[in-house]
Amino acid sequence: MASLFDPVDDIKLPDERPKKNFKPFLKWGGLTLAALLLIGGGWYTYDAMKPRKLTEKPLPASPDVLLNELKEARDGIDSNTRDIYARIAQFNARMEMLGRKQINPSQVFLQGLSTEEQQAFDQLIKDEKDPSYRGVLSEVVANMKKIRELQGKVGELEAKLPGDGLDVKPGDTHMKMAVKWLVETQKIPEARARELVGRINILDTGLQKGNKVHFYYDPAKDFFGTWVAQGDAKSSPLAVVRAREMGLIGERDKAVAKATDLEGKKAELEDTLAKLQDEIKALEVRKASLESNVAQLEGERNAAQEQAKTVSANLETVTNSMYYEADTADKLKARGVLKTVNKVDKIADVKFASSLNLKQSKSITFKPNQFGIDRIRDVRILPSYFREKRELDVKFADDGTVEVTVLDENAMRGQRVLFVVER
Repeated sequence: MASLFDPVDDIKLPDERPKKNFKPFLKWGGLTLAALLLIGGGWYTYDAMKPRKLTEKPLPASPDVLLNELKEARDGIDSNTRDIYARIAQFNARMEMLGRKQINPSQVFLQGLSTEEQQAFDQLIKDEKDPSYRGVLSEVVANMKKIRELQGKVGELEAKLPGDGLDVKPGDTHMKMAVKWLVETQKIPEARARELVGRINILDTGLQKGNKVHFYYDPAKDFFGTWVAQGDAKSSPLAVVRAREMGLIGERDKAVAKATDLEGKKAELEDTLAKLQDEIKALEVRKASLESNVAQLEGERNAAQEQAKTVSANLETVTNSMYYEADTADKLKARGVLKTVNKVDKIADVKFASSLNLKQSKSITFKPNQFGIDRIRDVRILPSYFREKRELDVKFADDGTVEVTVLDENAMRGQRVLFVVER
């Protein structure tokens, strides 16, 4: 077994390798490097001559790199802006020497600017302020500061202004709404509220449904104000007031014309009045005479009415009454009322003073004592064509009295009958 300490004569070493030739590699490597340098130099030369937009460049890995990149771009903007204005100044100086038309710097930046922006830009150049990015930014900051101050003042003023106003409801008046607003929202006593409202011009008439009424009160100055806006109403308060004024003017003109016409008619009426007064006096005299006649006529009318009543009553009595006369045969013959001729009783002139109203009664009672006798034996009826038990009925009582009853009212109405009492 061989060891590390054995002789090495019998060991065969490997053959030496041939040396490598690096010339081809160096040649091609040089060519490649030259190509890369040529391409890279051309690219950087192109990029320097025609730089890419910021958004087309690779995105920076950190904010610091981005900020540096943006600062370089901003400095480039400011430099270019100053160059533009310097170039414009060179051109305008030459045009001024030649007496030709100059150009306004705003014409370079005119695209996309409004009229107000153009005016602000021209004023910036006129005031010889820095038109670069930094100068414009500082101007914007200063303006924003002023705007904030103005906005603060506007906010303070707006806080004092009223809201959207109160809607007018049926029956509302400006005075009523103003007093109510001061009392309810500002907690002012009603008497004081009326005093404040009395200081200002109130639209007492002309409120329409849809109007908005605004109120303003400054406790520090003790100042109260109010006004009426059109709102949803068809007409504005001013139009209503003007229409009313025009109506009043028209009415005034009509009234003036009417007054002039009335002056002329007044004279005519005064003449007519004088004539009427004379006629009134004559009529008053006539009236007194007529009143006297009326009083006389009324007296005559009342007398005539009474007479008519009496006549009517008498006529009714005559129409509905039976007239009679009753006495003994001896007395009637002695008076010459009753005569017997050939055994026929004839009646002479008799007054027939007694009567029986058949509407009130149908019977007559004869008593003996009224004839001066003790007893009535019989009663004869004349004329004899009035028959007992037909037109009249005669009944004798035990006490000697006689009751004569009318049986046929129509036959006996208005008739004259003589009752001959036999004793």
